[in-house]
Amino acid sequence: MRKLSLMIILLLMAVAPALAIGEEKQSPVNLEYSFYIDPIAGPEKAEFEIVLQNQGSTEITFEFPTSQKYEITVVDGKNQKVYQYSDGKSFAQVFETLTLKPQEKMKWVEDWDYFSAGKRVQEGEYSVTAQLKATSVNGKPVGDKKLLTDTKTMYIPGENPVFKSVVSEGGKGIYKIIGEARPLNRKFYYTVEDGHNQLIAETVLVPGAKYPQWKPFTLDVSIPESKLPQNGSLILNLYERSKDGEIIHTYPVLLERFNPNN
Repeated sequence: MRKLSLMIILLLMAVAPALAIGEEKQSPVNLEYSFYIDPIAGPEKAEFEIVLQNQGSTEITFEFPTSQKYEITVVDGKNQKVYQYSDGKSFAQVFETLTLKPQEKMKWVEDWDYFSAGKRVQEGEYSVTAQLKATSVNGKPVGDKKLLTDTKTMYIPGENPVFKSVVSEGGKGIYKIIGEARPLNRKFYYTVEDGHNQLIAETVLVPGAKYPQWKPFTLDVSIPESKLPQNGSLILNLYERSKDGEIIHTYPVLLERFNPNN
């Protein structure tokens, strides 16, 4: 009898780890997702790229109480609000859901012209916060709002006295840039680079205008497709040179972004 009891005890001890492993395999899969904002401060406006990504191996469904998916808030160094995405907007008061497949990414893009209460904000560092407005994930209430909130800083430049209203059209190496300029010395310069390499060396342009009169200009840029970056951004830099040859009044223009993961 004692031998039988001992055998049963030993058998249970041997089986216990296997039972534990079996229970561990049956435990719920942890949800894995990321949410962040990438603010890019240009010369005349900021662009906010908001990304929600399912980083797990199962579908994730986010539930929203209205049609508003996110909020963006910008505050200055004194923590005073200068921009809020939802101001002046109306959202449908209907329940909505967003489902992301494994590794799927959702991206939204918004912009702000640097104006607050009818005036352009001052040059300086600002804090940008994005919050996903989901109230539950896969049917479970969101307990920690920090998982759905991201804060970044950006430096807003001062207003450029020589260039304004510059926009770029095109892609895959062929671009058309239009804008207005009033160079102090009747001419300005531009280069094109990808953050590592200069693809177009310094080139002079004479628009026929002089400060303080604004005049439209058009610029055509062509870059062989073989020289385009596989990852990163293609930037056109407009600028003047002082009498001493120093680069002044720089105005960067985003021509195109390249990301193999998009």
